[in-house]
Amino acid sequence: LIEPGVTRQALNAFLRDKGMFFPVDPGSHCTIGGMCATRASGTTAVRYGTIRENVLGLEVVLADGRVIETGGRTRKESNGYDLTRLFIGSEGTLGVITKVRRRRHGIPEAGSAAVCQYPTLEAAVETVITVMQSGIPVARIELLDEDQMEACIRYSKLSGFAATPTLFLEFHGSPAAVRDQAEAVEAIARDFGAASFAWATEAEERNRLWQARHDAYWAAVALKPGHRGLTTDVCVPISRLAEAVVGAQRTARERGRTSC
Repeated sequence: LIEPGVTRQALNAFLRDKGMFFPVDPGSHCTIGGMCATRASGTTAVRYGTIRENVLGLEVVLADGRVIETGGRTRKESNGYDLTRLFIGSEGTLGVITKVRRRRHGIPEAGSAAVCQYPTLEAAVETVITVMQSGIPVARIELLDEDQMEACIRYSKLSGFAATPTLFLEFHGSPAAVRDQAEAVEAIARDFGAASFAWATEAEERNRLWQARHDAYWAAVALKPGHRGLTTDVCVPISRLAEAVVGAQRTARERGRTSC
């Protein structure tokens, strides 16, 4: 059990020497308790799940002052309400989370990142759909359209890349598994007309790429000085993803706004 004020960065710094890590990465400096209260997701959800799948139990103070514990270390609970899942995402309306029992994962034996650039946004999104439907266990997959890529190139000094629709990917596992996953994704990307597919196996280069993704909000704000950013989340079936993303970009441009 850990207290809710522990940040994910501090937790991972503590776990690193034990060969473990906590995978949920919303891309910001946040506390584990806050992540539970808001049901945080993030860049690694595609493989490791959201905070919901990575919490085994909670200690919660109810409105009347009672302290309850939910969940536990057992893998299966079949009796009564799943109170842990009920409190996750409740944003303090049902009680105040005071302790969190979280799931840990072993640090992968090997890892590789890839940057894949496309001539069109639709081609990039179709690659994502095909990768997901193919069951390739990518650890992370993030899409940046041309506006967001331009912002990241300027803000994070991402030299060597063009301001075109781009996918950031990461693969975890054994060296052989990582290679097979990356090659399978590269083949799919080429089928959809990818202009380039660059691998990054060194930890320093991988961290540089993902730091640029984590700084994407600030990069977007810096792209248009004097303006403020407006963020939101949407959920659509994977089969409608291309329609949703391309349509959102079209609407933004029709209204004279950038889409990043």
